[in-house]
Amino acid sequence: MGKRLRQTVPERCEPSASRQHRFAAIALLFVLAVIAGNAQSQTETPPTQSPAPETPTLHVYTNLKQVSVLVLTHDYERMKPLDPSGFRISLDSGPPFRPTYVRREGEDPISLAILIDASKPYNELLPALVSAIATLPPDFLHPQDRVSVYAINCSLIRTIYDTGANPAALADGVRRATAAWQIRETQNEKLQKENKKPVPYCRAGLPLWDSMSEVLKDLDQQPGRRVLLAITDGVDDGSKTLWKDVMFHAQIHSETVFGLKPTTQTSFDGPEDKFKQICVDSGGIDLRGNEHTTILRLKEFTQMMRERYILEYPRTPNEKPGVHIIAVSYKKKSNLYITATGITVPIASEDEIESRKTIQSDPSRAPEFGSRKVLAPN
Repeated sequence: MGKRLRQTVPERCEPSASRQHRFAAIALLFVLAVIAGNAQSQTETPPTQSPAPETPTLHVYTNLKQVSVLVLTHDYERMKPLDPSGFRISLDSGPPFRPTYVRREGEDPISLAILIDASKPYNELLPALVSAIATLPPDFLHPQDRVSVYAINCSLIRTIYDTGANPAALADGVRRATAAWQIRETQNEKLQKENKKPVPYCRAGLPLWDSMSEVLKDLDQQPGRRVLLAITDGVDDGSKTLWKDVMFHAQIHSETVFGLKPTTQTSFDGPEDKFKQICVDSGGIDLRGNEHTTILRLKEFTQMMRERYILEYPRTPNEKPGVHIIAVSYKKKSNLYITATGITVPIASEDEIESRKTIQSDPSRAPEFGSRKVLAPN
């Protein structure tokens, strides 16, 4: 990973305790500095008096990592709140330990990017999309949330960026994002009735993986809990970007990918569903919907975000830079769908580790790493 100071320590979260380990998820540590000193006396100091001692500096290192965890039933349905004491974490297949603190995500601010794939023929989700997304504020998307809207067509376009979640802005953004698709569909319906050749679809300048990569780069710059909702059939048509690079980018930058596919979609890109794997390994899930259930699916998606669990646990001072595996399980139930969002962790600096003035954390509370190594996907 290169230099030691301020290096990142990626880690990965598993969909469930019983699933095979796949790739990396990550966790984040905040480093703070607080300056404390004595106020100077207002009395004049005689010229012969020794100079005042240098103002001491107190460095405070926050040593808790925080991981967002999505928990659903074995058939991917929302469920009642769980007992927080049942969660366990394992690092690099080391011994499981209980998180220091567990809570629901609740009202945490969200930066949401909505990517609409409008580059292909009829998609049953798109006709109802404008009205469906406009119904989300204020009950499902809140005033503190920020939303951006993108569309894949002949090129990737962005209609709104980092905008407050309000019905008018969302409706306008989605309407402009799907306008070219809607015009083309209307023309083709008319041509079909006249037994004429339909308007050809242009090839997307940035296919699915390329477009997802660009949207994730925009999300990198935004605060809060960052989520990409991709409304697509999940099939890429020749991107230069590899699907596993999209997945790893999301993991490294703490970005969760959710998918919404049309129910009529039956084909996948290759022997396995790579789009689904991007969702799962970044802490999300891909959902299915149609023109009658679009609103319900979008509301369900936002509820899943709000109902994620935030798990905290202490950082180990001697952590090494690199990619690590973090597996999250629930002790009291073995058949749950569990997956987590990654976060980046700076390792401890030399001053923090070696300084005699540093108050070290309780070593008995520090998690123990195992010896398992990360295997990259094919």
